[in-house]
Amino acid sequence: MYGARVRDPARSPRRRCLSSIVAACIVLLSLAGCGRSTDPLHAVRSAAAGTLDLTAQSTLTLTGSPLFGEPSAIVVRGEFAFRRGLGYAAVQVPARGERAAGTAYLVFQPTRLWIKPVSSAGLPQGALWVSTAPAAARSPTSSLAFALEGMNPQLLLEEIAAGAVAASSSGHRVVDHVPYAQYDVTVDPARALAATRTTGALRVAMQRQLAALRAVDAPARLRIVVGVDGAERLAQLRFSLPGSKLGTVQIALWKFGRPIPLSLPLASETVDIASLGRSPASLSAGRVLTGE
Repeated sequence: MYGARVRDPARSPRRRCLSSIVAACIVLLSLAGCGRSTDPLHAVRSAAAGTLDLTAQSTLTLTGSPLFGEPSAIVVRGEFAFRRGLGYAAVQVPARGERAAGTAYLVFQPTRLWIKPVSSAGLPQGALWVSTAPAAARSPTSSLAFALEGMNPQLLLEEIAAGAVAASSSGHRVVDHVPYAQYDVTVDPARALAATRTTGALRVAMQRQLAALRAVDAPARLRIVVGVDGAERLAQLRFSLPGSKLGTVQIALWKFGRPIPLSLPLASETVDIASLGRSPASLSAGRVLTGE
């Protein structure tokens, strides 16, 4: 009949509903498979190497950490340009006794670390930051470098990319609506240390970590749970570093690819920690971060 509307089957509510369901299933299946290859070890090492080419923001949570006294939960937020070895982090220091809660700041570079403690009362007049450039595993500040670099995602990414020796798929999980392929990974720190080009504090941290693992684990292996996202980026890590006093460490990486400019503390506001004449006990990460 003239003027009658012809119903398009493709426009029917039932057809549209079925099409939407099929499309959603295809997306979910593709996301679940992204980041996963037939060889889990290759998938994990490739994801770590690819992530090291990027910039990222991070949220790091320390659980059961005795870093500042009684075991507690500590949150560290940061941003990193891994290829440049550059990183910035803010450490939320909990209150304890008469000490109020506060924030300490870190700046990472390949050959030097900067720390702005919660309190600068113990520093020379005008100084707000202390810095250190540990270059040997037996240097007085090597244990400090080990603990602080444990808050730097680049340490684990470098070790996985260069030293992962085994990996197995452990399923999938969804975090904030983002699906991840999850893997259990075994890292040989000695292999990573031999293969990496990392220098300065990161290398010292690897050396101290290897020594700590050898003291408690005959094969000296590090076990890490990682999550690879749909773009094949290693975006979730959960692990513990024996001897670091960091407790269980969980890292989430996000906002990849945003530019991160270089911004270093002023030399006039910085003092080298070696010039302060502190005892080895006072060079613990907890005391340096609080300024005690």
